[in-house]
Amino acid sequence: MNNDKDITSLVAELNQKQQQISQQLSNSNEQMRGLAKRVWQVQENERKQIAQELHDGVGQLLTALINQLQQAKNEAPSHALNESIELARQALSDTRVISRLMRPRILDDLGLVPALEWLVRVMSEQQAFTINLHHQVDNNLASDIQTLVFRVVQEALTNAIKHAKASLITINVIATKSMLMVKVKDNGQGMELQPDDLTTGFGLGAMRDRVMAYGGQLTVTTAPQQGCEIKVIVTGNN
Repeated sequence: MNNDKDITSLVAELNQKQQQISQQLSNSNEQMRGLAKRVWQVQENERKQIAQELHDGVGQLLTALINQLQQAKNEAPSHALNESIELARQALSDTRVISRLMRPRILDDLGLVPALEWLVRVMSEQQAFTINLHHQVDNNLASDIQTLVFRVVQEALTNAIKHAKASLITINVIATKSMLMVKVKDNGQGMELQPDDLTTGFGLGAMRDRVMAYGGQLTVTTAPQQGCEIKVIVTGNN
C-alpha cells in the first residue's frame, strides 16, 4: 500500500516538474521572440535613418549638382554637359528608389496598402511580367505587423524577380487584428528546395526568422519548373 502511495507521489512530483520545465521553456521562447522583435525594430529604425539621409542628403546634393550643370550648359552649351546632366539625373532617380526601398515613407504616412501598391508598381517597371495584388487589410493594423507584411512581400518579390524568371506573380494579403495571411505565388522555374534554405543565410531564412519572431509559420511550396508559393500565417498578431 505504501509503495502505491510512493509511486503516486513520485508521478505527481514528476508531472509537476514537467509542467515547470514546460513553463520555463515557454517563458524562454517568449523572451527570445521579444528580443527578436526588438532587433527587427532596431533594424527598421536604422533603415529609416539611412533612407532619410539618402533622400535629404545625397538627393539634395545631386539636385544641386544638376542645377549647376544646367546653369553651365545654359552659359556654354556642350554635348558633354548634356551627358553629365543625364547621368546626374539617373543617379538622383536611383538614389530615390533605393531610399524608398530601404524604408518607404508611404508605409509610415499612408499605411500598408498604398505601400504595397507602390512596391508592386516600382518592381514591375520595365519588367516582362505581371504582378497582381489582392488585399483585405484592417485599417487599424499595428505598425509592426504592417512592416512585417511589407518586408515579406518585398523579399518574396525580389526572389521571384531575380531567380524565378516568372511571367506572372500573384500576391494575396489578408491582415486583421487577429490573423495574418500572406501568399506570394509565381509561375516561374521553381527550384529544388534544400533544408538549409529556410534556416541559414539571407532571403528565405531571414524571412522565416522574422515571421517566427511573431509566432508565425512560413512554408514554401516549389519544385523545378513548377513555380513557387511562399505562404505566411500568423495568428493573434502578437
